[in-house]
Order: sequence, then structure tokens, then C-alpha cells
Amino acid sequence: MPIKLTAVSRRRPGLTRAEYFRYIEHYHGTVARLERFKIDKYIQNHVIDGAFGTLADDDHQNKIADRDGVVELYFSEFRDMLATLEPEGVTTSRANQDGRFFANERTNVLCMAEETELPVANPRPKFNPGLGEPGVGGLKVMYFIMRKDDVYPNDYYKLWQKAHDEAMAASPYAQEQIRKIVVSKRSRVNDNDAAARAHFKMVDPPVYDMFVSFWVDSIEQVGAFRQYVAALQESPYEFADWSQSFYLYVRTVRIIDDAPPKD
Repeated sequence: MPIKLTAVSRRRPGLTRAEYFRYIEHYHGTVARLERFKIDKYIQNHVIDGAFGTLADDDHQNKIADRDGVVELYFSEFRDMLATLEPEGVTTSRANQDGRFFANERTNVLCMAEETELPVANPRPKFNPGLGEPGVGGLKVMYFIMRKDDVYPNDYYKLWQKAHDEAMAASPYAQEQIRKIVVSKRSRVNDNDAAARAHFKMVDPPVYDMFVSFWVDSIEQVGAFRQYVAALQESPYEFADWSQSFYLYVRTVRIIDDAPPKD
């Protein structure tokens, strides 16, 4: 089963965000292409803006309330991911050693996930000049939703789905403007994440069981997502710790994406 390894990071001390973006795209991206191993697809998401917690919070309760990038690495199966993170005959990869030059590695947040695309009311047509990826949209929003401690994962997913459907129904602007939605649910193989932890060097990271990606045409349409978020957070279903949740507006950069198109 295909699996996606996602790491959410912030830049190392002393770097501007522009320097971080330049390094991770042009140098680290080149390292990944040279040492591709078993990677099917590698997407970088450069953070434009974001919000952590809720407007009702007096102070940030989220200890990772500062993020600059999200990388998404796609593999055909779990063993391909392991072969990339722990390549046979290689003591340590260049990509593994390169992280310290741009990232505050100990604060990385990791999620191994499986993707599901949800239907939207108004998908973008395939001919989409000047508005980002054809059929998708120009701006991506990544929403990391923390599960409440007293809610079982299966109940969390079911309650989120109910809350999502009702929030979307209550948000006409979101229905009109959101072009694509992809749900990334934490995979059971995430419990076998020693190789990933060693590669990304995080220390005691928070666990996110799910994040959801939304696409709109441009930054001018992010009000549609905000309308949806307001409705979602007002849901009567108790499944999320909103103070520990966050979302990011990102620019997508394709580092490796040469897989043949699906029929």
C-alpha cells in the first residue's frame, strides 16, 4: 500500500525564511534527486502564513507554534521507505546529514500517512491557466488536527468526518472556492518509526493522527477556508484539541514527481 512520510519543520537559528526556502529547494532538493533511492514523489511545501491554536486562547499552548516547511515523501510501500531512510551499504545518507544546515531538527514533527481524496462541490477544471496546478488550485492549506486524549482514533476519524460534512454544508463560500481536499490519516506502520525518527532527528514530537490539505485558486480565496474552519470548530462533536491544532498556507514545490500518470 502506498505510504507518505511527512515532516513539518522550522528553520535553524540564524536563517531568514527566504534563505531556508532557497537552501531546502535548490540544495537539499538536488541532494534528494541525486540520492533518490526508493522515493516515488517528493513535494516541498513552503509556508507563506499560518495559525496555531484558536482566537479564544490567551497564549500559545502549542509548543511547535512556528513552522516554515512541510516535506511529503511518497513511497510505493513501507519497505521502500525503510530502504530510503536506511539504505543498504550506506552508513549515513547525504540527505540525513544535510538537515542540520537548514532545519531546527529536534523540533521536527513526523506523520506516516495514507491519503484519501474527498469529493468537492466545485473542482477546478483541468484547463486552469495562471491559477496553479491544473485541476487543483494555486494555494494549498494544510490543517493538522490534534485528537483529544480521551477519544479513540477510530472515533476521532468518524467524528471528524461528520463535523467536516456539516461544516462544509454550512460554508457556501468554502463549497464554491475549495477545489480539492485530501485527507492524510496516520498509518498503523507509524508505530514502527525508529528509522524515520533517526533520519529526521526529532525529540519527543507531538503526534498528529490526521492532517487535511485543501486547495483554492489563490491567497485571495483563503477566506473560504476560514469560513470552513469557523464552522468546524463550532461543531458539537468533541474530537479535537483545537488549541494544539494548526494550519499552514503553503506554496508547493515539486522536487521529484516523474511517476507515470494514473489511468
